[in-house]
Amino acid sequence: MKSDAELIKVLGAQPPASISALPPETLARLAEQIGTAKKQQHADMETSVQKAIAGVPFAVRGIVRKALLG
Repeated sequence: MKSDAELIKVLGAQPPASISALPPETLARLAEQIGTAKKQQHADMETSVQKAIAGVPFAVRGIVRKALLG
């Protein structure tokens, strides 16, 4: 199923059988919603890191950023 493949791509893993059994339209909508949520989470994380390091001296921001994000 194409929708199942989209969901696997967004999740990065095989979804549980109970989720894979959902209708294709539902799987497509779920994959889209998860993708949107991941993008928003990434944007929020980036904003938070920028705010967190705003007061850090420029010379050490890269080190602090790496420590925050791993």
